[in-house]
Amino acid sequence: MKRKCFIVLALLLLTPLVLYGLTVQEEKKYGREIYSEIARSAPINNDPYIALYIRNIKARIENSITLPFPVVLTVIQSSSLDAFATIGGYVYVTTGLISMCDTEEELAGVLAHEFAHLSRRHVAKRLEKQKHIDVGMIAAMVLSMLVPSPQGKEAALAMGMASAQTLSLKYSREDEDEADRFGAQAAAKAGYGGLGIADFLKKLRITGGDKTLPQYLLTHPYHEERIMKLENTWRENRVTVDTSFFPYLIIRAKILHTTAGTGVEDTWINRYMRNKDEPSIAYGAALIYSLRGKTQDAINIIKGINSPYKNLLLGDILFSSQRFTEAIDVLMNEQDPIGRFFLARAYESNGKREEALSTFREIERYGNSFPEIYYRYGMLAGRMGNEATGFEYLGKYYLETGRKDLARANLEKAITRYGINSPKGQELVEILSELMENI
Repeated sequence: MKRKCFIVLALLLLTPLVLYGLTVQEEKKYGREIYSEIARSAPINNDPYIALYIRNIKARIENSITLPFPVVLTVIQSSSLDAFATIGGYVYVTTGLISMCDTEEELAGVLAHEFAHLSRRHVAKRLEKQKHIDVGMIAAMVLSMLVPSPQGKEAALAMGMASAQTLSLKYSREDEDEADRFGAQAAAKAGYGGLGIADFLKKLRITGGDKTLPQYLLTHPYHEERIMKLENTWRENRVTVDTSFFPYLIIRAKILHTTAGTGVEDTWINRYMRNKDEPSIAYGAALIYSLRGKTQDAINIIKGINSPYKNLLLGDILFSSQRFTEAIDVLMNEQDPIGRFFLARAYESNGKREEALSTFREIERYGNSFPEIYYRYGMLAGRMGNEATGFEYLGKYYLETGRKDLARANLEKAITRYGINSPKGQELVEILSELMENI
């Protein structure tokens, strides 16, 4: 707790930026700086299931709404129920919010709402009205929302953050209405129907989840009026995309990425005992058994389910149990990036470095959504003697996780080994130049 409070206070002392109007390029730059501070200080979720599956939801919505820049979506490991869009295309969502969703449409509705804030540039327009903007202060404010702690809130208030800086991030009712409208349209166009955000807001009302948000920075006032407007506009809620994997994702989020109370594990086992035919519930029981070290029980349960995702789920548990040869056999034909990631890990752990390197190479394009791919690909390439590729992907990993000094050091080494005049060297020089502008 003390360390987190220290980080927040340290962020507040960064040099203010002077803004008189934001261009798209400036917005991207400052958004990246805010992201770097948050990535260095917040617990980023590192589950390939969550990162790579939500990437698909993001892509569908992103293709359904007009945006001045690509979206960078980051999942924060936190029990807080919140999502927030800053500037420059950066959106943050907590594992607490994800685990609160019962359907993919709800999560898609929340994300579409945040993407609409980006599309309409709501935060950017507010920042443009201020003469002095402190990137560190904004990062600290977002952190206090997404990873709340009593000490962090008190420090924020003590530093005067509840005044002008708070107002620059707090949406107006008009902003929320506009984000609801454009977000619902985007979600519907993406194949999720237009009522996902309304369903989620109703759930928060019923459960009292809106009461957990920081009162001094309540970014989403959950008015009944908003729900009524959405329901009156979207009488029909047709979902046309395949959402069959989402129940497994939510069960995984609830079990692995939320703070479980007393007896929660037994609750999942009891659910399975009452309904052994439901594949997602069986997966929940298998996860519990796996966590308890009862590997064979977990494997037997997964082998018995009727699901198109059986091999993926089984391969994951086999890998986690260090039964690498069996995991390879099960995952060999899985083409989904989640399955390919676990296959690469199993190859590497089994000493099959060439196969591992080749499989990591297949999925390296997903590294901007799941940076661990960059890290493992870079480390493996370096150990196998390909230093240029190793330093390149370690540089990309540190860049994605907000560690600019390490990113710079590794990218410079990669450029030296590729040769500054080589095509790959020139590509990395551009990345390095952009990085240096933000240091």
